[in-house]
Amino acid sequence: MIIEENEFDKQIDDLLNKEKTARLANNLVETLKVTKQIARLCFDTKQYSKFNELIVQLSKKRGQPKKAQIELVQMAMTELKTLPINQKLEMIDAIMKVCEKKIYLEVEYARCVLMLTQYKEDDNQIADAAKILQEVQVETYGSMDKREKLEFILYQMKIMIKKLDYVRLFIISKKIEPKNIEDANIADLKIIYYSFLVIYYRHENNYQETAHAYSKILESLHKNRQLEATKVDFNFKIDYNTILENYALYTILSQYSDDKQKQLQTIITTYKYGLEALPNLQQLIQAFLGTELISTEPQTHNIQAAEIFDEGIENNQQRYKDFRRQLIHHNLRIFQIYYDSVYLNRITELIGISTQELEEEICIMMDQKLLKCKIDRIKGIVDYQLKMNENDVLQEWGDNVNKVLNLIDLTSNLIKREEELFL
Repeated sequence: MIIEENEFDKQIDDLLNKEKTARLANNLVETLKVTKQIARLCFDTKQYSKFNELIVQLSKKRGQPKKAQIELVQMAMTELKTLPINQKLEMIDAIMKVCEKKIYLEVEYARCVLMLTQYKEDDNQIADAAKILQEVQVETYGSMDKREKLEFILYQMKIMIKKLDYVRLFIISKKIEPKNIEDANIADLKIIYYSFLVIYYRHENNYQETAHAYSKILESLHKNRQLEATKVDFNFKIDYNTILENYALYTILSQYSDDKQKQLQTIITTYKYGLEALPNLQQLIQAFLGTELISTEPQTHNIQAAEIFDEGIENNQQRYKDFRRQLIHHNLRIFQIYYDSVYLNRITELIGISTQELEEEICIMMDQKLLKCKIDRIKGIVDYQLKMNENDVLQEWGDNVNKVLNLIDLTSNLIKREEELFL
């Protein structure tokens, strides 16, 4: 319906007078009716600039009911979907002014921020988008749906990755408690969350945490293979075999520990059918779990095509070097099992590295307390039988005595229990 400009202004003035009378009389029903009429009149005549002005003006009126403000904002949110981009941005700005610092409009405020940020992102204004997003703390919004809240936080993480702000990315990731995303109804969001964590930990070269993030993704895919259809930005592949391969290889890249060996054993047992499609990876895992020497040349294991070595992913060369280092470290641990002492040139001959590199790797392992030995450069020997000092001998003796006493105590208790049962 088209109305002349002066007639439109007259109708708005009349409605504003009615709104004032109803508001001051605390007549909620009439106030709601009139405010809706104002909004509808603006929308029908496409006077969006006037509406933007009026919605801000009405929200500041003394004694304006919360319900009236909520109704106006919700009508505006519905109308937004039909507007061209310029008018949409103007209305979003007006709605945000009305909603700002009002708990009862916090959800609408967050949705407006999200729409504005998406526009900035599409316009490649990533810095501006990040600045707008980081000011919204949706984790404190009690009235927002759980899924919508998680999607908002994940969008914040996505923008921080685009901005390459990894510090803030990590801070935002802590807003999500891992136990809160174990629900099967939001399994797709769990995959996106851990995918973003993979990107962060991969950037930091934190192999253990990267492997953990991949394990969580694989866990979801193992339960429901349909989740492979989940779309993740940054060319992140959600493919069962790729995720399994990355999980295993990042576990191998991590520093040696009992937990690492348990993880590798879990991969072999839990995902044995998946590994049938990845025979080279299966052989590699079994080699790391075994007690035999393995080749220290990465190419002999036929995993160069693995995604973690892809040139399109940052730090791929560093991962290649670290993979070779783990191969060397495995072999040096095997020597410790079978030898009390061994010549350096014999080790270099068996595992195919230079003496200088061998000494460097032994020093690294000793520094990480992964190896107990000393190098006699004059004799060219690695001695694994280190002499214990007085304190170490006394400590070992004390530990052994405690073990014996605990066994005696346990045996005594068991005998006493048997006696009570049968005597």
